[in-house]
Amino acid sequence: MKRIYFLHGFMGTGQTHFEPQLTYFKTNYDVILLDLPGHGASETDAAADYIDQATEYVLEQMKKTGPGYLVGLSLGASLSLQIALQAPTLVAGVVLTGYTPDVPEELTDIMAQQYTYFLEIDQHQPDVAEQFAALHGNRWKTTMQHVLYQMTFRYPVMTKETLADLTIPLHILNGTDQAYEVDGASRLQKDYPATEIDLIADAGHTANLDQPESFNKRLEQILSRSY
Repeated sequence: MKRIYFLHGFMGTGQTHFEPQLTYFKTNYDVILLDLPGHGASETDAAADYIDQATEYVLEQMKKTGPGYLVGLSLGASLSLQIALQAPTLVAGVVLTGYTPDVPEELTDIMAQQYTYFLEIDQHQPDVAEQFAALHGNRWKTTMQHVLYQMTFRYPVMTKETLADLTIPLHILNGTDQAYEVDGASRLQKDYPATEIDLIADAGHTANLDQPESFNKRLEQILSRSY
Protein backbone atom coordinates (compact mmCIF):
# COMPACT_ATOMS: atom_id res chain seq x y z
CA MET A 1 0.00 0.00 0.00
CA LYS A 2 1.44 3.35 -1.04
CA ARG A 3 2.02 5.86 1.74
CA ILE A 4 1.09 9.56 1.57
CA TYR A 5 2.37 12.17 3.99
CA PHE A 6 0.17 15.27 3.97
CA LEU A 7 1.93 18.41 5.22
CA HIS A 8 -0.42 21.25 6.15
CA GLY A 9 -0.06 24.99 5.78
CA PHE A 10 0.44 27.90 8.16
CA MET A 11 -1.69 27.71 11.34
CA GLY A 12 -3.55 24.66 10.10
CA THR A 13 -3.38 20.99 11.04
CA GLY A 14 -3.29 17.80 9.05
CA GLN A 15 -6.97 17.30 9.74
CA THR A 16 -8.22 20.82 9.01
CA HIS A 17 -6.21 21.26 5.82
CA PHE A 18 -6.61 17.77 4.37
CA GLU A 19 -9.94 16.38 5.57
CA PRO A 20 -11.27 15.87 1.98
CA GLN A 21 -8.11 14.00 1.03
CA LEU A 22 -8.20 11.81 4.14
CA THR A 23 -11.75 10.74 3.37
CA TYR A 24 -10.94 10.03 -0.28
CA PHE A 25 -7.60 8.22 0.05
CA LYS A 26 -7.72 6.43 3.40
CA THR A 27 -9.17 3.19 2.03
CA ASN A 28 -6.49 2.47 -0.58
CA TYR A 29 -3.49 4.36 0.79
CA ASP A 30 -1.59 4.60 4.03
CA VAL A 31 -2.52 8.22 4.81
CA ILE A 32 -0.45 10.09 7.37
CA LEU A 33 -1.54 13.52 8.55
CA LEU A 34 1.31 15.18 10.38
CA ASP A 35 0.85 18.18 12.66
CA LEU A 36 3.99 20.29 12.28
CA PRO A 37 5.86 21.74 15.29
CA GLY A 38 3.75 24.28 17.17
CA HIS A 39 0.58 23.15 15.41
CA GLY A 40 -2.32 20.99 16.50
CA ALA A 41 -1.45 17.84 18.40
CA SER A 42 2.31 18.09 17.85
CA GLU A 43 4.14 17.89 21.18
CA THR A 44 7.03 19.89 19.73
CA ASP A 45 6.85 23.67 20.05
CA ALA A 46 7.87 25.94 17.20
CA ALA A 47 11.47 27.18 17.18
CA ALA A 48 12.93 30.35 15.68
CA ASP A 49 14.68 28.38 12.92
CA TYR A 50 11.33 26.97 11.93
CA ILE A 51 12.02 25.68 8.40
CA ASP A 52 15.06 23.68 9.53
CA GLN A 53 13.23 22.46 12.62
CA ALA A 54 10.09 21.36 10.79
CA THR A 55 12.09 19.70 8.01
CA GLU A 56 14.02 17.63 10.53
CA TYR A 57 10.80 16.88 12.41
CA VAL A 58 9.13 15.39 9.34
CA LEU A 59 12.27 13.52 8.36
CA GLU A 60 12.37 11.84 11.75
CA GLN A 61 8.76 10.74 11.33
CA MET A 62 9.47 9.38 7.85
CA LYS A 63 12.52 7.46 9.04
CA LYS A 64 10.33 5.73 11.62
CA THR A 65 7.34 5.07 9.38
CA GLY A 66 8.93 4.59 5.97
CA PRO A 67 9.19 6.22 2.53
CA GLY A 68 6.20 7.76 0.84
CA TYR A 69 4.80 10.57 -1.26
CA LEU A 70 4.77 14.10 0.09
CA VAL A 71 1.73 16.27 -0.55
CA GLY A 72 2.35 19.76 0.77
CA LEU A 73 0.13 22.82 1.03
CA SER A 74 1.80 26.26 1.18
CA LEU A 75 4.20 25.99 4.16
CA GLY A 76 3.97 22.22 3.80
CA ALA A 77 4.91 22.53 0.12
CA SER A 78 8.09 24.42 0.98
CA LEU A 79 8.95 21.76 3.55
CA SER A 80 8.28 18.97 1.06
CA LEU A 81 10.96 20.29 -1.26
CA GLN A 82 13.43 20.71 1.59
CA ILE A 83 12.82 17.09 2.60
CA ALA A 84 13.17 15.79 -0.96
CA LEU A 85 16.51 17.57 -1.31
CA GLN A 86 17.84 16.25 1.98
CA ALA A 87 16.53 12.67 1.87
CA PRO A 88 15.51 11.66 -1.68
CA THR A 89 15.49 7.95 -0.78
CA LEU A 90 12.56 8.57 1.56
CA VAL A 91 10.51 10.45 -1.03
CA ALA A 92 8.66 8.64 -3.83
CA GLY A 93 7.39 11.90 -5.28
CA VAL A 94 6.27 15.39 -4.33
CA VAL A 95 2.97 17.13 -5.02
CA LEU A 96 2.76 20.83 -4.23
CA THR A 97 -0.28 23.07 -3.94
CA GLY A 98 -0.58 26.71 -2.93
CA TYR A 99 3.10 27.03 -3.79
CA THR A 100 5.52 29.48 -5.35
CA PRO A 101 9.31 28.97 -5.47
CA ASP A 102 9.97 32.57 -4.49
CA VAL A 103 8.22 35.76 -3.44
CA PRO A 104 7.68 38.17 -6.35
CA GLU A 105 9.19 41.59 -5.67
CA GLU A 106 5.81 43.26 -6.02
CA LEU A 107 4.51 41.20 -3.09
CA THR A 108 7.29 41.85 -0.58
CA ASP A 109 5.68 44.98 0.88
CA ILE A 110 2.29 43.30 1.05
CA MET A 111 3.75 40.32 2.89
CA ALA A 112 5.51 42.61 5.35
CA GLN A 113 2.17 44.32 6.05
CA GLN A 114 0.50 40.93 6.48
CA TYR A 115 3.23 39.93 8.93
CA THR A 116 2.34 42.86 11.20
CA TYR A 117 -1.38 42.29 10.73
CA PHE A 118 -1.22 38.61 11.68
CA LEU A 119 0.86 39.29 14.78
CA GLU A 120 -1.99 41.51 15.99
CA ILE A 121 -4.79 39.29 14.75
CA ASP A 122 -6.30 38.91 18.20
CA GLN A 123 -7.10 42.63 17.96
CA HIS A 124 -8.33 42.63 14.35
CA GLN A 125 -10.12 39.29 14.25
CA PRO A 126 -10.66 37.89 17.75
CA ASP A 127 -12.77 35.04 16.37
CA VAL A 128 -9.83 33.82 14.27
CA ALA A 129 -7.53 34.14 17.27
CA GLU A 130 -9.95 31.98 19.24
CA GLN A 131 -9.86 29.35 16.50
CA PHE A 132 -6.07 29.34 16.54
CA ALA A 133 -6.05 28.95 20.33
CA ALA A 134 -8.50 26.05 20.07
CA LEU A 135 -6.37 24.30 17.46
CA HIS A 136 -2.88 25.00 18.80
CA GLY A 137 -3.26 25.95 22.46
CA ASN A 138 -1.66 28.90 24.25
CA ARG A 139 1.48 28.59 22.12
CA TRP A 140 -0.29 29.76 18.97
CA LYS A 141 1.18 33.27 19.07
CA THR A 142 4.73 31.97 19.33
CA THR A 143 4.09 29.53 16.50
CA MET A 144 2.66 32.31 14.37
CA GLN A 145 5.58 34.63 15.01
CA HIS A 146 8.27 32.05 14.18
CA VAL A 147 6.58 30.72 11.06
CA LEU A 148 5.56 34.12 9.74
CA TYR A 149 9.02 35.59 10.20
CA GLN A 150 10.68 32.83 8.19
CA MET A 151 8.06 32.72 5.43
CA THR A 152 8.02 36.52 5.15
CA PHE A 153 11.66 37.53 5.54
CA ARG A 154 13.57 34.28 4.99
CA TYR A 155 11.43 32.51 2.44
CA PRO A 156 13.00 29.18 1.34
CA VAL A 157 13.58 30.21 -2.27
CA MET A 158 14.04 27.50 -4.88
CA THR A 159 16.41 28.32 -7.75
CA LYS A 160 17.91 26.31 -10.60
CA GLU A 161 21.04 25.85 -8.51
CA THR A 162 19.04 24.77 -5.45
CA LEU A 163 17.11 22.22 -7.50
CA ALA A 164 20.16 20.85 -9.33
CA ASP A 165 20.35 17.73 -7.15
CA LEU A 166 16.61 17.02 -7.14
CA THR A 167 15.80 13.70 -8.80
CA ILE A 168 12.26 12.86 -7.66
CA PRO A 169 8.99 13.33 -9.61
CA LEU A 170 7.58 16.80 -8.94
CA HIS A 171 4.01 17.93 -9.57
CA ILE A 172 2.26 21.24 -8.96
CA LEU A 173 -1.50 21.44 -8.46
CA ASN A 174 -1.98 25.16 -7.89
CA GLY A 175 -5.31 26.92 -8.29
CA THR A 176 -5.96 29.05 -11.36
CA ASP A 177 -7.31 31.97 -9.27
CA GLN A 178 -3.98 32.72 -7.59
CA ALA A 179 -2.06 34.48 -10.38
CA TYR A 180 1.33 34.69 -8.67
CA GLU A 181 1.19 30.96 -7.88
CA VAL A 182 0.32 30.17 -11.50
CA ASP A 183 3.36 32.21 -12.55
CA GLY A 184 5.44 30.62 -9.80
CA ALA A 185 4.65 27.14 -11.10
CA SER A 186 5.96 28.15 -14.52
CA ARG A 187 9.15 29.56 -13.03
CA LEU A 188 9.76 26.35 -11.12
CA GLN A 189 9.18 24.27 -14.24
CA LYS A 190 11.70 26.41 -16.09
CA ASP A 191 14.34 25.70 -13.45
CA TYR A 192 13.32 22.05 -13.02
CA PRO A 193 11.95 20.93 -16.42
CA ALA A 194 10.77 17.57 -15.05
CA THR A 195 8.06 19.43 -13.14
CA GLU A 196 4.51 18.62 -14.21
CA ILE A 197 1.87 21.32 -13.77
CA ASP A 198 -1.86 20.71 -13.62
CA LEU A 199 -3.78 23.78 -12.53
CA ILE A 200 -7.05 23.32 -10.65
CA ALA A 201 -9.79 25.50 -12.14
CA ASP A 202 -11.82 27.88 -9.95
CA ALA A 203 -9.50 27.35 -6.99
CA GLY A 204 -7.21 29.66 -5.04
CA HIS A 205 -4.38 29.17 -2.55
CA THR A 206 -6.01 26.08 -1.02
CA ALA A 207 -6.97 24.22 -4.19
CA ASN A 208 -7.35 20.95 -2.31
CA LEU A 209 -10.09 22.52 -0.18
CA ASP A 210 -11.59 24.81 -2.81
CA GLN A 211 -12.09 22.06 -5.39
CA PRO A 212 -11.51 18.78 -3.55
CA GLU A 213 -13.09 16.53 -6.18
CA SER A 214 -10.88 17.82 -8.99
CA PHE A 215 -7.83 17.87 -6.75
CA ASN A 216 -8.36 14.33 -5.48
CA LYS A 217 -8.89 12.85 -8.93
CA ARG A 218 -5.74 14.48 -10.28
CA LEU A 219 -3.73 13.46 -7.22
CA GLU A 220 -4.94 9.88 -7.56
CA GLN A 221 -3.78 9.83 -11.19
CA ILE A 222 -0.36 11.00 -10.08
CA LEU A 223 -0.10 8.45 -7.29
CA SER A 224 -1.26 5.58 -9.47
CA ARG A 225 1.80 5.86 -11.70
CA SER A 226 4.68 3.46 -11.19
CA TYR A 227 7.98 5.24 -10.72
